[in-house]
Formats: sequence, structure tokens, C-alpha cells
Amino acid sequence: MKGKKIACFLALPHHTRFFLPLREEIKKQGGDLLFITPLADYPYEIDMMKKGLTFRYFVDYKTPEVRDKVDTSTMKFFDDWARMCFKWEGFSRWPLFKQTWLLGELAEEYFCMEKFIEVEKPDMFIAHHECARWGKIIGHLSLKNKIPFVTFQEGDYYARTLGNAVHTEYSTADLLWGNVTKKRLTGYTCSPDKMLTIGNTHIDGAMKVYNKHTMIESIRQELGIPSGKKVILFLVGVKYGGIKEKDIWHGLLQGLHDMDKDVVCIFKWHPNVARKTVDDITEIIKGLHPSVIILVDYEPYRLIAISDYCIILGQTTLAIEAIAFGKPVFSIPDPDTMDDPYVDMRVAQTAFPIGNWSNLFNTMSKGMPADIQSGIDNFIADNFYKLDGKTVERAIGVMSYIFNVRERKKKSSDVEHQAFTEGRVSFVIPSGDDAEALLATLTSLSQNVKYNDWEVVLVANNENVIQLLGDISGDLKIVTEKNSGLGKLYNEGAKNASGEFLIFMRPGIVYFKDQGLVKNMDGAICGVAIKNPDMSPYCFGIGYDFNSTPYRIEDQSRQPDSVGGGFIAMRRVVFEALGGFDEEVANHLVEPDICLKAKEPGIPVQYLSECLVFNYRETFFGEDVSEENWKNRVKFFAKWIGTIPKSDDFLYFAKDIMKV
Repeated sequence: MKGKKIACFLALPHHTRFFLPLREEIKKQGGDLLFITPLADYPYEIDMMKKGLTFRYFVDYKTPEVRDKVDTSTMKFFDDWARMCFKWEGFSRWPLFKQTWLLGELAEEYFCMEKFIEVEKPDMFIAHHECARWGKIIGHLSLKNKIPFVTFQEGDYYARTLGNAVHTEYSTADLLWGNVTKKRLTGYTCSPDKMLTIGNTHIDGAMKVYNKHTMIESIRQELGIPSGKKVILFLVGVKYGGIKEKDIWHGLLQGLHDMDKDVVCIFKWHPNVARKTVDDITEIIKGLHPSVIILVDYEPYRLIAISDYCIILGQTTLAIEAIAFGKPVFSIPDPDTMDDPYVDMRVAQTAFPIGNWSNLFNTMSKGMPADIQSGIDNFIADNFYKLDGKTVERAIGVMSYIFNVRERKKKSSDVEHQAFTEGRVSFVIPSGDDAEALLATLTSLSQNVKYNDWEVVLVANNENVIQLLGDISGDLKIVTEKNSGLGKLYNEGAKNASGEFLIFMRPGIVYFKDQGLVKNMDGAICGVAIKNPDMSPYCFGIGYDFNSTPYRIEDQSRQPDSVGGGFIAMRRVVFEALGGFDEEVANHLVEPDICLKAKEPGIPVQYLSECLVFNYRETFFGEDVSEENWKNRVKFFAKWIGTIPKSDDFLYFAKDIMKV
């Protein structure tokens, strides 16, 4: 982090707490964190002002030059927009005033942020996700300027919304609290390669700070809570936060009046609820129960820390954070549904219908039920990765690694020149762990290869597999290599091969025909069509999706950007000029990685549709996506920021999740 300037986009006040621990650690390591926020109709800057933090507005960079660019671009855009938008009647339901206001704001913010990058020259951007308009502006400009963009989980992504599909469009890495979020976003077509779980950057440290006895006593005194009284904390979700019906609040508080001498009720409102609405409901609640404390802007973790029991009204991120603090949680589902996810997950007891406090009273007298405690233990592991006090350390580790990758990419990575036999073709095949898949590959070579001079270099990374194959005849060289990384195995095989032409195949690929392959390898990297045994498509080259993430093309009408899928070929002179395969990149990314590397010196990448091999069984791919192996995925995206192709065809990319 030393000497690095990191720009941090910050908006909603209650999100500041997630970045402050990062800021402290970055500064401790000699880096600088610069907050930037929009000048919007909502006072996003208010929390930073309260905390005495230095920040910049987007419009601080609106120079006369930027103003001219904004005006010119806006007018030009509106000419095109007017012709375009009225072709669809849906836009007639969006008032022109709102259109011009929003689109004008976007133009101003885009060019101001462009100027910010020019002036401040940040080494990295960080933000809570990239789904807001500002996140997309920052993401696009980061891509354009080859600046790493690291995003973080904002809250509990429980809502079912199409917006979940755009969390990893521009992110170099998306750092999440736990596997629950990763699975959910993967289901919305976000890139699993870019997502990794580290935990919650604030709650990890907050538990250590706020759970101290002295801190708890200080907070209680600050709020005027008498010693000995229990605290029941109501965490109000957005949907409940706008309900003004007196009967609802009367029913909720009914049954708690008799406990006034023993408990204090505190309501913590979601900050996204309009203040006027909160004031109106406060008046209602105070009329029913004058001793209730109602808070909006108060630090929520301070309240969770002093609470003895938490009542969740609807879905809110604070619910899972209260669970992490070890508080007994009682849940009332959102007013528009009977589904209660917290109860279904066995991490909360129901308090429904409203006014039913039997589970609360039972827990007060007998303690937490054993099955709920067991559910909570599993829930914490799934939602927060590890509550071990090292989340900030993990976040800084990812950011530092990205910087290291960027620095190392500037250095050349040549491989040692090897003598070779002119015209000879070398098939380089790792053994893998599947003897049947390897045997299928070797058998197909013996049956179908037509070259006059060829050899097989088998890189044995599993001795048991080699022993199972028995005696193998033919021109076969066996090399031992314990490393299971595909890049390392391929490089070791090439080092021991004697051919001028190198064909790299993973075990499980069945060779059929490759007429013209050697001829096309002259100065180019080549890939071939790969089908499944039933003749269905497996890989017709490598494409890049909306997230700039490589994927196997199965649609012959789509043009590939790279080649691979388990079969990739090149002349030795090309292999050596490129420095071989990157041994620190994930197995399923080594092929697109070397294709991107080839484009820098102008080496062409060719997909040969007339050649054909089969995927008898998939091996190696998918074996390196564990959380412990995050570096071999992040490295690919960190190396090629601003270089990786990207599809902006969102309708094609998200077609399955857009089905009604």
C-alpha cells in the first residue's frame, strides 16, 4: 500500500463504517485513501462531515473545459435520444423532465469523474458494489484508464431484483461477506471468478470494540437506560418503516406494557425511510408507549451491542449482523409476504402474528433453544466467512496482490530456448487424476494422428494414474511434475518436448482430426472445434461475456476472441516468445490468458472450425475455484485490466434470468 493513492466512492451515511477500518490500515501502511461523493439531492456527505473526514465532490472537478464538454455532449446525446427513445412506448411513461434531469446529471458526473482521474491519478478505486449509476461511471472509466476497481458487499442482498446481475461488470474483484451472497450473485450470472469471500470489514472489528463491558455501560448511560433493565431492540426494515397505521403499532407493542419496569424498547429505523415518515410514526408510537426510544441516525452496532433481544421487522441487513453478535433474534415477515427467511433458516424465532411474544418470553426465562443456536452457528459460517478479526487484513491482502500483479506484468517473462526437431509435432498432455480420461486421450492419438513425425510428452502429476495405465507403447516420454496447475504442467511438458509444433491437450480430450492445423500454426495460436460425444457443442472458441469473463462458446454464430477448451496449439517460437503459460493463473483461465498475451505483440489467434476433437470427460477445469486459491483467478483480471474484451450485449448475457 505504500505510496498508493486509492479513491473511495462513498454515498449512504450508514456505509461509511465499512471503509473506515480499511482507511486506517491503508494509512498505517503508508497509502492514502481519498473519499469522493456526488452532490445529489440526498446529503451523502453528511456522515463524513460528522466524522471529520476529508472528501471531494464530483463537481469539484467541473472546470470550464469540463463544463463545455458536458454541454456539448449532452446536446449531442439528446439529439440521438429523442430519435431513439420514442420508438418504445414505455418511455412515454417516463416524464421528459425526469429524463432530462437524470441524463444531464449523468453527463456531468461522467466528465467530472474523468477529470478527477486526470488530476488525482488514483492507483485504484474502491466502492460498495458498482450497481448505482456512480458505480457504473467509475467502473467504465476505470476500465478505460486501466485502473483496478475493487468492490465490496454493501449489505444483505436478499432482494430478488435484476440489479443483482450487474455486480461484477467492471469489478477487478468483488469482495463479499460469505458464500451465501456468492451463490446468490452467481445465480444472477455474476462472475464467480471475480467474487471472493473475506467477511464483513466492519462487524469483525466492531464486535471487539462494542462488546467490551465498559463500552456497553457507556452507551447505556448515553441513552439513559437504567442499570438492570433489559433492552429489546426493534430493527425496522424499509417496508415496515413507511407504515403509518396506528393499529399495526398498537398490536406490536401490546403485551410489552407490563414489562416497562424490566425492559426498555428501542426502535432503530432504516435510514432509507423518509424523515417526515419517521417523525409521523414516532408521534404514533410515543402516544401508545411514551418510554420507547426511537433512533434513525444512531450507530446501529452500538445499539446491537447493548441489546439483549432483537425484533426484526421485515428484511434488513442489520438482522444478520445482530445474529453475528450472538443476539437472540425474533422475526416478523415483511407486510407483503408470509415468507420469513430468518425463521426458515432456523436462526430466528417467529414473532408472528404481530403481538405474539410467546417465543420472546420463553427465551427470556429459559434461554435460546438448542436448535436455533445450531442454526446460527451454520448461518454465521455461510454469511460471514470467518469472524476472526482478520477481514480487513484479507481485504488489504487482495488489494495489495492486485498492485503486485500490475507491477510484475511490466517485467518480461521469457522461457528458456529449447532445441527442437524441425517439422516434429509434440502433444503435451498432463496425466491428471482420471486414468480413464487419460487413456481415452492417448488411445485417440494412436488411432487418429496422421503426422509422419510426432511424439507424446506425458507430464505425470499423479503417479497412481500412470501405474494404472500399465505398459504404453509408442513414442512416449513421461515427465514427473507434482504441481497440479495446468500452466505449470504444460510448461514442463514443452520444456521436455522436442517438436517444432506444440499441441497442448488436457486429459479427456479425444483427438479426431486437425487437417491444416500445423500450417495455420505458422506464427499464430490455434484452437479447434470441440464437441461432446453426442455431437452437441462443447467449445467453439472462447468468448468474453458482460463481466469480461471468459466462457466456452457453444453458439457457432458467435465470433470467438480466444481459443481453448482443453486444446490449444502453437509453434515453439511463439510459445517461447510469449514466455509460456502463466503458472499462477487458474487452470480454466490459462488458455485465454496466453491468447491475451499474444495480442500485445500482434500474434494472431485463430479458431479452426474444420478441425475437430471431442470432450470425452472434463478434467482440470473447475478444480481451482476454492476460496484459498483466489489469487489464481484474480491475477487474470488484474493483469488484463482494460485489455480483456467485453460484451455489452446484456440481453444475450442475461437471457435466462429475464424470462418471465
